[in-house]
Amino acid sequence: MTHTRIGLVVAALLAFSLAAPCRAQSHSLLDAPLPADMSAAQPGDPGAGSMAVYPVERAPLADENGPRLHAFDWSMIGAAATLRALDFTSTEKALEQPQLFHEAVLPRALVENKPGFAAFQAGTVVVNYEAYRLLVRHRMRSLARISQYMYVGAMTFQVAHNYQLLGNVPAN
Repeated sequence: MTHTRIGLVVAALLAFSLAAPCRAQSHSLLDAPLPADMSAAQPGDPGAGSMAVYPVERAPLADENGPRLHAFDWSMIGAAATLRALDFTSTEKALEQPQLFHEAVLPRALVENKPGFAAFQAGTVVVNYEAYRLLVRHRMRSLARISQYMYVGAMTFQVAHNYQLLGNVPAN
Protein backbone atom coordinates (compact mmCIF):
# COMPACT_ATOMS: atom_id res chain seq x y z
CA MET A 1 0.00 0.00 0.00
CA THR A 2 1.47 3.37 -0.95
CA HIS A 3 1.66 6.32 1.37
CA THR A 4 -1.13 8.08 -0.52
CA ARG A 5 -3.52 5.19 -0.06
CA ILE A 6 -2.66 4.89 3.62
CA GLY A 7 -3.33 8.61 4.03
CA LEU A 8 -6.68 8.27 2.29
CA VAL A 9 -7.69 5.38 4.54
CA VAL A 10 -6.70 7.28 7.68
CA ALA A 11 -8.53 10.41 6.47
CA ALA A 12 -11.67 8.38 5.74
CA LEU A 13 -11.56 6.73 9.18
CA LEU A 14 -11.18 10.11 10.86
CA ALA A 15 -14.02 11.59 8.83
CA PHE A 16 -16.39 8.75 9.69
CA SER A 17 -15.45 8.76 13.36
CA LEU A 18 -16.05 12.52 13.57
CA ALA A 19 -19.22 12.38 11.46
CA ALA A 20 -20.94 9.71 13.56
CA PRO A 21 -21.77 12.02 16.49
CA CYS A 22 -22.92 14.74 14.09
CA ARG A 23 -25.33 12.37 12.39
CA ALA A 24 -27.15 11.80 15.68
CA GLN A 25 -27.49 15.54 16.23
CA SER A 26 -28.70 16.19 12.68
CA HIS A 27 -31.34 13.49 13.07
CA SER A 28 -32.95 15.52 15.84
CA LEU A 29 -32.95 18.59 13.56
CA LEU A 30 -34.92 16.68 10.95
CA ASP A 31 -37.63 15.98 13.50
CA ALA A 32 -37.88 19.66 14.51
CA PRO A 33 -41.09 21.51 13.58
CA LEU A 34 -41.08 23.59 10.41
CA PRO A 35 -41.70 27.35 10.47
CA ALA A 36 -45.34 28.41 10.12
CA ASP A 37 -45.20 30.04 6.68
CA MET A 38 -42.67 28.32 4.37
CA SER A 39 -44.30 29.51 1.13
CA ALA A 40 -43.67 33.23 1.74
CA ALA A 41 -39.98 32.88 2.56
CA GLN A 42 -37.37 33.35 -0.16
CA PRO A 43 -34.34 31.01 -0.22
CA GLY A 44 -31.76 33.74 0.42
CA ASP A 45 -33.82 35.81 2.85
CA PRO A 46 -32.10 35.63 6.28
CA GLY A 47 -34.97 37.32 8.12
CA ALA A 48 -37.66 34.95 6.89
CA GLY A 49 -36.79 32.28 9.45
CA SER A 50 -36.92 29.55 6.83
CA MET A 51 -34.58 26.73 6.09
CA ALA A 52 -33.15 27.42 2.65
CA VAL A 53 -32.44 24.41 0.51
CA TYR A 54 -29.86 24.80 -2.19
CA PRO A 55 -28.76 22.11 -4.63
CA VAL A 56 -25.33 20.74 -3.89
CA GLU A 57 -23.08 20.06 -6.83
CA ARG A 58 -20.68 17.21 -6.62
CA ALA A 59 -17.05 18.28 -6.84
CA PRO A 60 -15.26 16.87 -9.86
CA LEU A 61 -13.24 13.80 -9.00
CA ALA A 62 -9.53 14.35 -9.03
CA ASP A 63 -7.62 12.27 -11.50
CA GLU A 64 -6.19 9.52 -9.36
CA ASN A 65 -3.03 9.03 -11.39
CA GLY A 66 -2.34 12.67 -12.25
CA PRO A 67 -1.39 13.87 -15.72
CA ARG A 68 -0.37 11.41 -18.42
CA LEU A 69 2.82 11.28 -20.46
CA HIS A 70 2.58 12.90 -23.89
CA ALA A 71 4.16 11.70 -27.13
CA PHE A 72 7.09 14.08 -26.65
CA ASP A 73 7.69 12.68 -23.16
CA TRP A 74 7.75 9.14 -24.53
CA SER A 75 10.18 10.19 -27.26
CA MET A 76 12.56 11.63 -24.65
CA ILE A 77 12.34 8.48 -22.54
CA GLY A 78 12.87 6.37 -25.68
CA ALA A 79 15.94 8.43 -26.63
CA ALA A 80 17.41 7.88 -23.17
CA ALA A 81 16.74 4.13 -23.38
CA THR A 82 18.33 3.96 -26.85
CA LEU A 83 21.40 5.80 -25.60
CA ARG A 84 21.72 3.34 -22.72
CA ALA A 85 21.60 0.44 -25.19
CA LEU A 86 24.27 2.14 -27.34
CA ASP A 87 26.39 2.72 -24.22
CA PHE A 88 26.12 -0.99 -23.41
CA THR A 89 27.22 -2.02 -26.93
CA SER A 90 30.10 0.48 -27.03
CA THR A 91 31.38 -0.75 -23.67
CA GLU A 92 31.14 -4.37 -24.80
CA LYS A 93 33.10 -3.55 -27.97
CA ALA A 94 35.73 -1.75 -25.94
CA LEU A 95 36.09 -4.72 -23.57
CA GLU A 96 37.06 -6.91 -26.54
CA GLN A 97 40.33 -4.94 -26.69
CA PRO A 98 41.48 -4.55 -23.08
CA GLN A 99 44.98 -3.45 -24.15
CA LEU A 100 43.50 -0.28 -25.69
CA PHE A 101 40.40 0.50 -23.57
CA HIS A 102 39.27 0.33 -19.98
CA GLU A 103 36.11 1.39 -18.18
CA ALA A 104 36.87 4.54 -16.21
CA VAL A 105 33.64 4.98 -14.25
CA LEU A 106 32.08 1.64 -13.32
CA PRO A 107 33.71 -1.15 -11.28
CA ARG A 108 35.53 -3.74 -13.35
CA ALA A 109 33.57 -6.61 -11.77
CA LEU A 110 30.29 -5.10 -12.97
CA VAL A 111 31.50 -4.32 -16.48
CA GLU A 112 33.01 -7.75 -17.04
CA ASN A 113 29.82 -9.51 -15.90
CA LYS A 114 27.71 -9.23 -19.07
CA PRO A 115 24.30 -10.13 -17.52
CA GLY A 116 25.01 -7.92 -14.51
CA PHE A 117 26.04 -5.03 -16.72
CA ALA A 118 22.93 -5.47 -18.89
CA ALA A 119 20.78 -5.50 -15.74
CA PHE A 120 22.52 -2.33 -14.55
CA GLN A 121 21.81 -0.57 -17.85
CA ALA A 122 18.17 -1.75 -17.82
CA GLY A 123 17.85 -0.60 -14.22
CA THR A 124 19.01 2.90 -15.13
CA VAL A 125 16.37 3.00 -17.88
CA VAL A 126 13.66 1.98 -15.39
CA VAL A 127 14.81 4.52 -12.78
CA ASN A 128 14.91 7.24 -15.45
CA TYR A 129 11.35 6.39 -16.54
CA GLU A 130 10.00 6.28 -12.99
CA ALA A 131 11.63 9.60 -12.06
CA TYR A 132 10.23 11.24 -15.20
CA ARG A 133 6.75 9.82 -14.57
CA LEU A 134 6.84 10.91 -10.92
CA LEU A 135 7.72 14.48 -11.85
CA VAL A 136 4.97 14.61 -14.47
CA ARG A 137 2.48 13.11 -12.04
CA HIS A 138 3.25 15.85 -9.53
CA ARG A 139 2.72 18.47 -12.23
CA MET A 140 6.40 19.28 -12.73
CA ARG A 141 6.55 18.45 -16.44
CA SER A 142 8.93 21.32 -17.22
CA LEU A 143 11.41 20.10 -14.60
CA ALA A 144 11.11 16.56 -15.95
CA ARG A 145 11.80 17.75 -19.49
CA ILE A 146 14.74 19.96 -18.50
CA SER A 147 16.36 17.13 -16.55
CA GLN A 148 15.72 14.76 -19.45
CA TYR A 149 17.32 17.21 -21.91
CA MET A 150 20.41 17.32 -19.72
CA TYR A 151 20.47 13.52 -19.30
CA VAL A 152 20.07 12.83 -23.02
CA GLY A 153 22.67 15.50 -23.85
CA ALA A 154 25.26 14.07 -21.47
CA MET A 155 24.61 10.51 -22.62
CA THR A 156 24.78 11.54 -26.30
CA PHE A 157 28.16 13.14 -25.72
CA GLN A 158 29.45 10.09 -23.85
CA VAL A 159 28.19 7.55 -26.39
CA ALA A 160 29.49 9.62 -29.32
CA HIS A 161 32.88 9.88 -27.58
CA ASN A 162 32.95 6.10 -27.00
CA TYR A 163 32.17 5.31 -30.63
CA GLN A 164 34.69 7.90 -31.81
CA LEU A 165 37.38 6.20 -29.74
CA LEU A 166 36.34 2.81 -31.10
CA GLY A 167 36.55 4.18 -34.66
CA ASN A 168 40.11 5.47 -34.13
CA VAL A 169 41.50 2.06 -33.21
CA PRO A 170 44.53 1.22 -35.35
CA ALA A 171 44.11 -1.74 -37.69
CA ASN A 172 46.00 -4.92 -36.75
